[in-house]
Amino acid sequence: MKIKSIKPEDFFKLLSIHSGVSDLSTVRDIYFGMIKTISRELKEKEIIRLPDWGEFKLKTHKERIAVDVNDGNKRMLPPKTVVKFTPDYKVKKYFYEWGKQ
Repeated sequence: MKIKSIKPEDFFKLLSIHSGVSDLSTVRDIYFGMIKTISRELKEKEIIRLPDWGEFKLKTHKERIAVDVNDGNKRMLPPKTVVKFTPDYKVKKYFYEWGKQ
């Protein structure tokens, strides 16, 4: 069974309901403004904490050797920067409790 994500329009409608902002255009503008802010802060400071949600960090993995499992050939992988998310303790607790139901 494949789990499907919510469609963007449905996401913005739900966000409108939960935020109490009825204008979908305003909801979209705020959402994309938040995404732009998070992206710029990550690029500049390499970390951003979202209140009551968690922390996004940029982490750079060092250059490393990879071995092809099929033929045993080794190759060097370049450094790679990834985004890591660590949920706030309240989020962890919420989903832990939700999972016990």
